[in-house]
Amino acid sequence: MIESYSNTSVAVHPGVQLQFLRYLLMGLSPNPLIENMEAVELAAVYDYIWEKALEIGIRVKGDRFSQTDMLKRLKSVEQYKMEVDCTEPGQRCISEECLLKEAACVKTRLKEQFNRLYNMVSEYLGIEFKA
Repeated sequence: MIESYSNTSVAVHPGVQLQFLRYLLMGLSPNPLIENMEAVELAAVYDYIWEKALEIGIRVKGDRFSQTDMLKRLKSVEQYKMEVDCTEPGQRCISEECLLKEAACVKTRLKEQFNRLYNMVSEYLGIEFKA
């Protein structure tokens, strides 16, 4: 994953992961699922969905798949920080510290990243993404 929150260990119920995966495979925006989650939980689910998006990309595109192309379609920490006029150091944005102290900001950023990943996977699968 591009930005890992792996230092924050949160167990996410497998049913929640499957619900996110179901939305991914159906081309549905995960926004309804995201709204009621804490940022720490969302970060853990994002790691899971990132891995699934990679697997789908590899299976669908084969030799034409490039993780770099996937990363280019996501918003970088620097881009996001500029958009929200954040003055915190960039490293804090991807660390456990920011996840715990600025949960609302992290949740907003992850929500956008989720939608970008879901849209990308919809394209891979040839289905319409319903935002």
